[in-house]
Amino acid sequence: MGRLAKILGVIAVLTVVAIVVSKHAATPRGGKVVAIATLMAHPALDAVQRNLVKELERQGFVEGKNVRYVVRNANGQVQLASNIANELSAQGSDVIVAITTPMAQAVAKSARGPVVFAAVTDPVGAGLISSVDKGEVLITGTSDAWPYEDQLKLIRKITPAVKRLGVLYNPGEAASQFGIKEIRRFAPSLGFELIEGAASSTNDVYPVAQNLVGRVDALFLSSDNTVIGGVAAAVKVAVEHRIPLYVGDSGTVEKGGLAAVSVGYSELGTETGRLVARMLNGERSIPAVVARGSEVYLNKKAAELMGVSIPTEVLQSATKVYDEIAK
Repeated sequence: MGRLAKILGVIAVLTVVAIVVSKHAATPRGGKVVAIATLMAHPALDAVQRNLVKELERQGFVEGKNVRYVVRNANGQVQLASNIANELSAQGSDVIVAITTPMAQAVAKSARGPVVFAAVTDPVGAGLISSVDKGEVLITGTSDAWPYEDQLKLIRKITPAVKRLGVLYNPGEAASQFGIKEIRRFAPSLGFELIEGAASSTNDVYPVAQNLVGRVDALFLSSDNTVIGGVAAAVKVAVEHRIPLYVGDSGTVEKGGLAAVSVGYSELGTETGRLVARMLNGERSIPAVVARGSEVYLNKKAAELMGVSIPTEVLQSATKVYDEIAK
Protein backbone atom coordinates (compact mmCIF):
# COMPACT_ATOMS: atom_id res chain seq x y z
CA MET A 1 0.00 0.00 0.00
CA GLY A 2 2.89 2.36 0.83
CA ARG A 3 4.48 1.78 -2.60
CA LEU A 4 1.11 2.22 -4.32
CA ALA A 5 0.45 5.46 -2.43
CA LYS A 6 3.86 6.77 -3.47
CA ILE A 7 3.17 5.92 -7.13
CA LEU A 8 -0.25 7.58 -6.96
CA GLY A 9 1.32 10.64 -5.36
CA VAL A 10 3.84 10.96 -8.19
CA ILE A 11 1.04 10.60 -10.74
CA ALA A 12 -0.96 13.32 -8.96
CA VAL A 13 2.01 15.70 -8.99
CA LEU A 14 2.67 15.03 -12.68
CA THR A 15 -1.01 15.62 -13.42
CA VAL A 16 -0.99 19.00 -11.66
CA VAL A 17 2.20 19.99 -13.51
CA ALA A 18 0.61 18.96 -16.83
CA ILE A 19 -2.47 21.05 -16.08
CA VAL A 20 -0.38 24.11 -15.20
CA VAL A 21 1.80 23.72 -18.29
CA SER A 22 -1.18 23.27 -20.61
CA LYS A 23 -2.88 26.28 -19.04
CA HIS A 24 0.01 28.57 -19.93
CA ALA A 25 1.33 26.81 -23.05
CA ALA A 26 -0.59 29.10 -25.38
CA THR A 27 1.03 32.24 -23.93
CA PRO A 28 3.91 33.35 -26.17
CA ARG A 29 7.30 33.53 -24.47
CA GLY A 30 7.70 37.01 -23.02
CA GLY A 31 4.12 37.79 -23.98
CA LYS A 32 1.22 39.24 -22.03
CA VAL A 33 -2.04 37.79 -20.79
CA VAL A 34 -5.14 39.98 -21.04
CA ALA A 35 -8.26 38.71 -19.31
CA ILE A 36 -11.64 40.04 -20.49
CA ALA A 37 -14.71 39.65 -18.31
CA THR A 38 -18.09 40.73 -19.63
CA LEU A 39 -21.56 40.45 -18.16
CA MET A 40 -23.42 39.37 -21.27
CA ALA A 41 -23.47 39.21 -25.05
CA HIS A 42 -25.01 42.40 -26.42
CA PRO A 43 -24.27 44.31 -29.64
CA ALA A 44 -22.91 47.39 -27.84
CA LEU A 45 -20.79 45.40 -25.38
CA ASP A 46 -19.59 43.09 -28.16
CA ALA A 47 -18.47 46.19 -30.09
CA VAL A 48 -16.45 47.32 -27.07
CA GLN A 49 -14.71 43.95 -26.80
CA ARG A 50 -14.10 43.61 -30.53
CA ASN A 51 -12.63 47.08 -30.92
CA LEU A 52 -10.42 46.98 -27.85
CA VAL A 53 -8.75 43.86 -29.31
CA LYS A 54 -8.37 45.62 -32.68
CA GLU A 55 -6.80 48.63 -30.99
CA LEU A 56 -4.37 46.46 -29.03
CA GLU A 57 -3.26 44.90 -32.32
CA ARG A 58 -2.70 48.38 -33.74
CA GLN A 59 -0.63 49.11 -30.64
CA GLY A 60 1.55 46.08 -31.36
CA PHE A 61 -0.11 43.45 -29.15
CA VAL A 62 -0.93 40.63 -31.56
CA GLU A 63 -2.81 37.54 -30.41
CA GLY A 64 -0.66 34.40 -30.73
CA LYS A 65 2.48 36.48 -31.12
CA ASN A 66 2.92 38.48 -27.92
CA VAL A 67 -0.47 38.44 -26.21
CA ARG A 68 -3.02 35.82 -25.16
CA TYR A 69 -6.66 36.52 -24.28
CA VAL A 70 -8.70 34.79 -21.61
CA VAL A 71 -12.38 35.64 -22.07
CA ARG A 72 -15.22 34.97 -19.64
CA ASN A 73 -18.93 35.82 -20.09
CA ALA A 74 -21.49 35.66 -17.28
CA ASN A 75 -24.32 35.33 -19.83
CA GLY A 76 -26.38 37.94 -18.01
CA GLN A 77 -26.15 36.24 -14.62
CA VAL A 78 -24.91 38.95 -12.27
CA GLN A 79 -24.40 36.41 -9.49
CA LEU A 80 -21.58 34.82 -11.52
CA ALA A 81 -19.56 38.04 -11.71
CA SER A 82 -17.68 37.46 -8.45
CA ASN A 83 -16.80 33.87 -9.43
CA ILE A 84 -15.41 35.03 -12.76
CA ALA A 85 -13.53 37.87 -11.07
CA ASN A 86 -11.95 35.49 -8.54
CA GLU A 87 -10.96 33.03 -11.26
CA LEU A 88 -9.29 35.65 -13.44
CA SER A 89 -7.57 37.31 -10.50
CA ALA A 90 -6.09 33.97 -9.42
CA GLN A 91 -4.63 33.38 -12.89
CA GLY A 92 -2.26 36.32 -12.63
CA SER A 93 -3.23 38.16 -15.82
CA ASP A 94 -1.19 41.22 -16.78
CA VAL A 95 -4.41 43.26 -17.14
CA ILE A 96 -8.05 42.38 -16.46
CA VAL A 97 -10.62 44.19 -18.60
CA ALA A 98 -14.05 44.32 -16.94
CA ILE A 99 -17.00 45.27 -19.15
CA THR A 100 -20.14 46.71 -17.46
CA THR A 101 -20.56 48.11 -13.95
CA PRO A 102 -21.40 44.88 -12.07
CA MET A 103 -18.44 43.06 -13.60
CA ALA A 104 -16.09 45.96 -12.92
CA GLN A 105 -17.19 46.13 -9.28
CA ALA A 106 -16.58 42.40 -8.84
CA VAL A 107 -13.17 42.49 -10.51
CA ALA A 108 -12.05 45.57 -8.55
CA LYS A 109 -12.74 43.74 -5.29
CA SER A 110 -10.59 40.71 -6.10
CA ALA A 111 -7.93 41.86 -8.57
CA ARG A 112 -4.32 42.07 -7.42
CA GLY A 113 -3.02 43.76 -10.53
CA PRO A 114 -4.03 46.33 -13.16
CA VAL A 115 -7.73 46.64 -14.07
CA VAL A 116 -9.30 48.51 -16.98
CA PHE A 117 -13.09 48.85 -16.82
CA ALA A 118 -15.26 49.55 -19.85
CA ALA A 119 -18.84 50.72 -20.45
CA VAL A 120 -19.30 51.78 -16.82
CA THR A 121 -21.90 54.53 -16.54
CA ASP A 122 -20.78 56.14 -13.29
CA PRO A 123 -17.37 54.82 -12.16
CA VAL A 124 -17.20 57.25 -9.24
CA GLY A 125 -20.67 56.37 -7.95
CA ALA A 126 -19.88 52.68 -8.46
CA GLY A 127 -16.91 53.03 -6.09
CA LEU A 128 -14.30 52.17 -8.72
CA ILE A 129 -12.41 55.48 -8.75
CA SER A 130 -12.51 58.67 -6.72
CA SER A 131 -12.49 61.00 -9.73
CA VAL A 132 -12.59 60.67 -13.52
CA ASP A 133 -9.90 63.35 -13.78
CA LYS A 134 -7.43 61.89 -11.30
CA GLY A 135 -5.76 58.57 -12.07
CA GLU A 136 -5.74 55.68 -9.60
CA VAL A 137 -2.59 53.55 -9.47
CA LEU A 138 -4.01 50.22 -10.66
CA ILE A 139 -7.40 51.00 -12.14
CA THR A 140 -8.71 53.11 -15.00
CA GLY A 141 -11.27 52.71 -17.75
CA THR A 142 -13.98 54.15 -19.96
CA SER A 143 -17.39 55.52 -19.02
CA ASP A 144 -20.44 55.31 -21.27
CA ALA A 145 -22.62 57.76 -19.36
CA TRP A 146 -25.70 58.29 -21.52
CA PRO A 147 -26.60 61.81 -22.74
CA TYR A 148 -29.97 61.77 -20.95
CA GLU A 149 -31.07 65.28 -21.81
CA ASP A 150 -30.47 64.65 -25.51
CA GLN A 151 -32.33 61.34 -25.23
CA LEU A 152 -35.39 62.96 -23.68
CA LYS A 153 -35.31 65.67 -26.36
CA LEU A 154 -35.31 62.93 -29.02
CA ILE A 155 -38.37 61.32 -27.42
CA ARG A 156 -40.13 64.68 -27.51
CA LYS A 157 -39.11 65.23 -31.15
CA ILE A 158 -40.30 61.82 -32.38
CA THR A 159 -43.46 61.56 -30.26
CA PRO A 160 -44.40 65.12 -29.22
CA ALA A 161 -47.70 64.01 -27.65
CA VAL A 162 -46.01 61.86 -24.98
CA LYS A 163 -46.65 63.21 -21.49
CA ARG A 164 -46.39 60.22 -19.17
CA LEU A 165 -43.08 58.40 -19.56
CA GLY A 166 -42.70 54.98 -17.95
CA VAL A 167 -39.10 54.33 -16.89
CA LEU A 168 -37.95 50.78 -16.16
CA TYR A 169 -34.87 50.50 -13.95
CA ASN A 170 -33.20 48.37 -11.29
CA PRO A 171 -32.87 50.40 -8.05
CA GLY A 172 -30.10 48.08 -6.89
CA GLU A 173 -27.70 48.74 -9.75
CA ALA A 174 -25.23 51.64 -9.60
CA ALA A 175 -25.60 52.56 -13.29
CA SER A 176 -29.36 52.72 -12.91
CA GLN A 177 -29.17 54.86 -9.78
CA PHE A 178 -27.16 57.38 -11.76
CA GLY A 179 -29.53 57.13 -14.72
CA ILE A 180 -32.78 57.65 -12.83
CA LYS A 181 -31.33 60.74 -11.13
CA GLU A 182 -30.44 62.20 -14.52
CA ILE A 183 -33.87 61.38 -15.97
CA ARG A 184 -35.60 62.98 -12.97
CA ARG A 185 -33.39 66.04 -13.40
CA PHE A 186 -34.21 66.70 -17.06
CA ALA A 187 -37.75 65.32 -17.47
CA PRO A 188 -39.80 68.15 -15.90
CA SER A 189 -38.36 70.91 -18.09
CA LEU A 190 -39.19 68.84 -21.18
CA GLY A 191 -42.78 68.27 -20.10
CA PHE A 192 -42.56 64.64 -19.01
CA GLU A 193 -44.33 63.13 -16.02
CA LEU A 194 -42.32 60.13 -14.89
CA ILE A 195 -43.94 56.89 -13.80
CA GLU A 196 -41.25 54.57 -12.53
CA GLY A 197 -41.24 50.79 -12.69
CA ALA A 198 -38.66 48.93 -10.58
CA ALA A 199 -37.32 45.65 -11.98
CA SER A 200 -34.90 43.86 -9.68
CA SER A 201 -34.21 41.05 -12.16
CA THR A 202 -34.42 40.50 -15.90
CA ASN A 203 -37.45 38.27 -15.33
CA ASP A 204 -39.26 41.27 -13.82
CA VAL A 205 -39.07 43.34 -17.00
CA TYR A 206 -42.13 41.81 -18.69
CA PRO A 207 -44.55 42.08 -15.72
CA VAL A 208 -43.30 45.56 -14.79
CA ALA A 209 -43.73 46.77 -18.38
CA GLN A 210 -47.18 45.18 -18.51
CA ASN A 211 -48.13 46.97 -15.30
CA LEU A 212 -47.26 50.32 -16.91
CA VAL A 213 -49.57 49.71 -19.89
CA GLY A 214 -52.50 52.10 -19.77
CA ARG A 215 -50.69 54.38 -17.35
CA VAL A 216 -48.00 55.73 -19.70
CA ASP A 217 -47.68 57.07 -23.24
CA ALA A 218 -44.20 55.63 -23.84
CA LEU A 219 -41.62 53.37 -22.18
CA PHE A 220 -37.95 54.08 -21.57
CA LEU A 221 -35.29 51.61 -20.43
CA SER A 222 -32.74 53.14 -18.07
CA SER A 223 -29.00 52.49 -18.26
CA ASP A 224 -28.67 49.28 -16.30
CA ASN A 225 -27.86 45.76 -17.35
CA THR A 226 -30.94 44.26 -15.71
CA VAL A 227 -33.55 45.95 -17.89
CA ILE A 228 -31.33 45.95 -20.99
CA GLY A 229 -30.93 42.21 -20.53
CA GLY A 230 -34.74 41.99 -20.64
CA VAL A 231 -35.19 44.14 -23.74
CA ALA A 232 -36.93 41.34 -25.65
CA ALA A 233 -39.68 41.26 -23.02
CA ALA A 234 -40.04 45.05 -23.11
CA VAL A 235 -40.24 44.99 -26.92
CA LYS A 236 -42.95 42.32 -26.72
CA VAL A 237 -45.07 44.52 -24.45
CA ALA A 238 -44.46 47.62 -26.58
CA VAL A 239 -45.44 45.84 -29.80
CA GLU A 240 -48.49 44.12 -28.29
CA HIS A 241 -49.86 47.43 -27.00
CA ARG A 242 -48.38 49.72 -29.69
CA ILE A 243 -46.48 51.81 -27.16
CA PRO A 244 -43.19 53.51 -28.16
CA LEU A 245 -40.19 51.92 -26.43
CA TYR A 246 -37.15 54.17 -26.14
CA VAL A 247 -33.70 53.02 -25.05
CA GLY A 248 -30.28 54.62 -24.70
CA ASP A 249 -27.71 52.59 -26.61
CA SER A 250 -27.20 51.53 -30.21
CA GLY A 251 -27.20 47.80 -29.49
CA THR A 252 -30.58 47.87 -27.81
CA VAL A 253 -32.05 49.79 -30.75
CA GLU A 254 -30.83 46.95 -32.95
CA LYS A 255 -32.70 44.54 -30.67
CA GLY A 256 -35.99 46.42 -30.97
CA GLY A 257 -35.80 49.73 -29.15
CA LEU A 258 -37.40 52.48 -31.22
CA ALA A 259 -34.65 55.08 -30.86
CA ALA A 260 -31.67 56.19 -28.83
CA VAL A 261 -29.10 58.91 -28.54
CA SER A 262 -26.11 56.68 -27.90
CA VAL A 263 -22.42 57.02 -27.21
CA GLY A 264 -20.29 55.32 -29.87
CA TYR A 265 -19.48 51.88 -28.47
CA SER A 266 -16.98 51.04 -31.21
CA GLU A 267 -14.99 54.16 -30.31
CA LEU A 268 -15.42 53.31 -26.61
CA GLY A 269 -13.78 49.96 -27.33
CA THR A 270 -10.93 51.71 -29.12
CA GLU A 271 -10.39 54.06 -26.16
CA THR A 272 -10.45 51.06 -23.82
CA GLY A 273 -7.82 49.31 -25.95
CA ARG A 274 -5.57 52.36 -25.71
CA LEU A 275 -5.82 52.31 -21.93
CA VAL A 276 -5.05 48.57 -21.80
CA ALA A 277 -1.99 49.11 -24.02
CA ARG A 278 -0.71 51.82 -21.70
CA MET A 279 -1.17 49.51 -18.71
CA LEU A 280 0.63 46.67 -20.51
CA ASN A 281 3.50 49.06 -21.24
CA GLY A 282 3.89 49.73 -17.53
CA GLU A 283 2.12 53.06 -17.24
CA ARG A 284 0.09 53.66 -14.07
CA SER A 285 -2.24 56.32 -12.56
CA ILE A 286 -4.08 56.92 -15.85
CA PRO A 287 -7.24 59.07 -15.72
CA ALA A 288 -10.49 57.52 -16.93
CA VAL A 289 -12.03 58.42 -20.30
CA VAL A 290 -15.66 59.58 -20.50
CA ALA A 291 -17.45 59.08 -23.83
CA ARG A 292 -18.79 62.33 -25.26
CA GLY A 293 -20.51 61.14 -28.44
CA SER A 294 -24.22 61.62 -29.12
CA GLU A 295 -25.16 59.44 -32.08
CA VAL A 296 -28.80 58.89 -33.09
CA TYR A 297 -29.90 55.31 -33.78
CA LEU A 298 -33.36 54.38 -35.07
CA ASN A 299 -35.25 51.16 -35.78
CA LYS A 300 -37.88 51.59 -38.52
CA LYS A 301 -39.37 48.13 -38.00
CA ALA A 302 -39.83 48.75 -34.28
CA ALA A 303 -41.41 52.12 -35.03
CA GLU A 304 -43.85 50.49 -37.46
CA LEU A 305 -44.84 47.77 -34.97
CA MET A 306 -45.25 50.33 -32.19
CA GLY A 307 -47.41 52.64 -34.30
CA VAL A 308 -44.89 55.47 -34.58
CA SER A 309 -44.04 57.55 -37.63
CA ILE A 310 -40.48 58.87 -37.35
CA PRO A 311 -40.15 62.44 -38.69
CA THR A 312 -38.11 62.78 -41.87
CA GLU A 313 -35.67 65.24 -40.27
CA VAL A 314 -34.88 62.71 -37.52
CA LEU A 315 -34.35 59.92 -40.06
CA GLN A 316 -32.00 62.13 -42.06
CA SER A 317 -29.94 63.04 -38.99
CA ALA A 318 -29.52 59.44 -37.78
CA THR A 319 -26.13 57.79 -37.52
CA LYS A 320 -27.72 54.43 -38.36
CA VAL A 321 -31.23 53.22 -39.15
CA TYR A 322 -32.10 49.56 -38.62
CA ASP A 323 -34.75 48.08 -40.89
CA GLU A 324 -35.34 44.92 -38.84
CA ILE A 325 -35.31 43.76 -35.23
CA ALA A 326 -32.30 41.54 -34.50
CA LYS A 327 -33.00 38.17 -32.91
